[in-house]
Formats: sequence, C-alpha cells, structure tokens
Amino acid sequence: DMKNLMTEMRVVDAAPSKASNRRGILLTGDNGETVEIVACEQRTATSWMEALNMVLGKKSKSMRKFFSKNKKERKEIEEQYLNLTAYSNKLIRTGAIPSHKGKNKTTGGIYYHVAQNEIHGEELHDEELESIAKRRAVIKDSWDFYRMICSLLRDRRKFDETFRKLQMDPVYPYLNSMTGLNDPGDDAQVMEEVMQKDLPEYAQMSRTAVCKDLVRKAEEALPSLVEICKALAGSLGMEEVGVGPVKEVSSAIRKAEKKYEGDVLKVKDYCRALLVVKDLPTLLALLELARDSFGPLIRRVKLSTLKSDHESLAGGYRDCKINIELKNHICEIQVHVWPMYVICGVDGFRHYRHCLEYSTDSFDDPYDALANLDHKTLAELIVMAEEAVAGMPLDNLQWYHEKYILDYFAEVGLFLDHHIPLWAETTLRHLIKLRCESPDIGADHIETQYLYRYLEKALRLQNKKEEADEIKERLANVEISRKKEKENTTKSLWDAVFTDPSEAFEIIMDPNKKEREEETRLKKQVKASKKAWRKIREQRFKFLDGNNDLTVGTVSTK
Repeated sequence: DMKNLMTEMRVVDAAPSKASNRRGILLTGDNGETVEIVACEQRTATSWMEALNMVLGKKSKSMRKFFSKNKKERKEIEEQYLNLTAYSNKLIRTGAIPSHKGKNKTTGGIYYHVAQNEIHGEELHDEELESIAKRRAVIKDSWDFYRMICSLLRDRRKFDETFRKLQMDPVYPYLNSMTGLNDPGDDAQVMEEVMQKDLPEYAQMSRTAVCKDLVRKAEEALPSLVEICKALAGSLGMEEVGVGPVKEVSSAIRKAEKKYEGDVLKVKDYCRALLVVKDLPTLLALLELARDSFGPLIRRVKLSTLKSDHESLAGGYRDCKINIELKNHICEIQVHVWPMYVICGVDGFRHYRHCLEYSTDSFDDPYDALANLDHKTLAELIVMAEEAVAGMPLDNLQWYHEKYILDYFAEVGLFLDHHIPLWAETTLRHLIKLRCESPDIGADHIETQYLYRYLEKALRLQNKKEEADEIKERLANVEISRKKEKENTTKSLWDAVFTDPSEAFEIIMDPNKKEREEETRLKKQVKASKKAWRKIREQRFKFLDGNNDLTVGTVSTK
C-alpha cells in the first residue's frame, strides 16, 4: 500500500527535529507540509542532514565558501563527504571501531573487506578507496587532537574546582602561611640551590656518562627511600604509595634539556616515590613527621603550588615535593592530596606534559581549537565524532560513561560551529542531566555550570532568548552562592579567634590603612586555622606528641 507507506513531496527545507534521540529530521515541502523522518541511528541522521544541506543549497555562514565554488568542485566535495561517511559506516558495521559493540578488529584488516563492497552501487577502485582511507586517517587524527584538548581543559577545570574547595578547609590558611625549604616558587630568576653533587670526576665525563652514574646512585638509594615511604605510610595510612622505577638515562636527559638547559645535575627525581595523603590535615601531619624523623636528610620542601597566591603546575595540578639526600644522592618524594590526585590518577603526569606542550593554560574554551575550519572539515569531523559514540547512543548514555560524555561534549562544539544548534542543545541538556545525577559532580559543580554556559549559547543561536536569560540568571546565582560560601568559611574562622566581642569591635574600628587591616585579617585567619589544626591533630594524630622517630632501616646519607 504505497499511499500509506510513502509520502511524496518536493522538499524545500530540512532541519533537525526536537527528538531527544537526535535521529529525527524535519522536512518541509513546497506547500508548507512538514514530515519528520527518523533515522535508525544517530550517525545516519547527521549524514542525511549534511547531504540535505548540500542538495538544498542552505547557505549558512559555514557553507558560504562551499557554495562560492563552481559546480564541479561542489560535486567533488559532496562525493568525498558521502564516500567518507559510507566508508566510516562500513568500518562500524564490520566491527573495526573498537568502541562499537566491544569488538576490537584492526582498520587494516577491514580495508580489504570494504574494498570488496560497493558504495552507492558503483565499485570503487583501489586508488579511490585508498584515497578515502587516507582522508579518514587525517580527519581521525584531527578529531583525536581536538578531543584531547577538550579532555585537558575539562581536567584543568576539575583541578581548579578541587583547589577552590581545598582552600575552604579550616587548616588551609595555616598551610598557606608556611614557607617551604629552598622553594623558589614562581620566580624563574631564582636559582634552585638543590641539585645533585658535582663530583670532580664529572668534569672529564660526557653528559650521558654523568647521567648513567647518577642513575647508578639512584638505584643504590632506592632501598632506603622504600624504607622511609613504608614508615610514613605505616604511621599515617596513605591512600596510595608507589616507589620507583628509577628514571632512565634518556628520560633524564630530555627533562634536563627542557627544564634545566641540559644540566643533568639539576634533575632531582632519578630516585622517586609517590605518596597520596587523604586530606590537608594528613599533609600537615606528614610534614611534621618528616621534619622530626629525618629532618637532617631533607634538602627541599616545595609547597608553592599549593599556595593561593602562586601559579599551579601546567594544567592546574598542585602538589608538594620533598627532596631528601640518601647515600649522597638527592631523591624526591611527591606528595599528592587525594581529591587532586583522583582526577587523573597515574595519568596525571601525561596531563601535565600535554598541557605544557600545547600551552593549554593560555586559553579557556576548547572549542577555540575549531577556529577557521572550513565547512567540509567540520562535517567530516562530525563523522569522526559519530564513529566515537557509535557504541553508545545518546539516549543510552549514563552518568558514569565518562569517556562517551567527553566525546559528546566535543561533538557539541562541532554542532555549534557547524550551525546545528538544536542538536547541540539536545546533547547539552542530556549531559547536564547526567552531571546532576553524578554523585561526584552535581548541579552546582563548575563542570555542570560550564555546560550551562554552552547551553545558553546554543539557545541564543536559535533565538530562544527567554530560556537563555533564565540560564544566565541561574549561573549568576550560583556565582553569588560560591562567594557567600567563601565568606562564611572565613567568618567561621574568625569566630574561632574572637573570644571577646570587644576584640572584634576594636579590629573593625582600627583606623590604620587598608593594607594594615588586610595584614591583621590574614594574621587572625592564620591564627584561627592553626587552632583548628591543633584540634584535628589532637583527635587524629596524637601520636605526633610522642617519640616521632620512625623506624626506617639503615637510612644514611653516607
């Protein structure tokens, strides 16, 4: 019954429908009639939408260059796009995309399978198929890089939010007032005094030979470092402990070239360990225990990145480093605070390295990476995005699917730049719902607010001003709540100090200048924080009042 199964119409317009599964397209006929078609999969809908835009000649801002080309060039671009989507679909269908249905076949093995098939009823020659495969590889690399930028900036936001919360800990002002040992902080002009000993024989040795000797010394010092870390962990109950491996010669030379102008003696982590403390009070207890137990061995305590007036490491990370001398070799204990560490875990160094390499601290919006891309490239990147989420349709996505949440967030940027704001809105609303459901994030987390900002943008692109204004107002209210939270934390510290109401009045009425008032305020805040630390110390770390000498085997500087 073709009358019921088919609808004939001359299509004059096409647009994404409001379907929450993101598979619908709304077609408009020349008589004003509208029909919604629903694709079986998300990637099919996105491909249809792009093809319809090309056929209908919808000249959005991103397509002006496309339609400025002659007919032959446009046809070639259309064919390249359709061939790429068909090739991508074949890869997914045959299981070449690891994320799809858990299969893990190689693209190379799939190439010949695709070669034996026909696309659009025409057999592809080997040269044509190879050209499609090469183009896909280029676009895939671009997608992977763009997605990585999204990941790096997401984690930086999480680090910033975690540090904001750490600063509300009652003991933080006390920690913030501490001065590290041989810690130059952010001052690049200050020479680091702590370095490996420059032995006389090193003058006659090559840099590689010196590095090998330092690695040998690190291996000799490693057992002593293990004993110290065991003792600290046994006393304080670390969340995680790791020692070694000793840094390789090639890695040490690379680090020296990047940070110390090639001087391998300035590398202090040939022999290294990792300790993860539960919270800031445990960090304070560790510093006290280390000072009292093996203070003469300590050569540097670096606290600068944990201070509010200092920059973080590249990518937003903050930690504490303790350098000790064991068997005439400088070793390093990296002390991480669990709320910071848990964001990236053991991949934290990779995050730091990539942020440093790509200067991600110089911009805030990951979608800036898409600037100046042409219409064709954006369309092809969306094909790669759909490949990435092929195994997890939007309506199946749950709050714990972090990998796919990042993929969909990256795709939102492509939709916004490609002028498909409705699908950006649909995706963002679902991501916001998942972030609100997450027990680790919630409605007021900075990550959720970040998604709301993009939702506001997507709504304004559709002229949904009323909804956009509501979100703008919501974001402003959250910011006000954050400021009040900080003020209340400060107030509670002051309440702990002022036992006499007249003391508070005298400070408020102090006629000195604002600088003096600020100095007084900070001193009082530190005093209150120290009082809070003493109370926690009494409750959780009472053993620090006893004999603080740790049993650390035969640790010696000799």
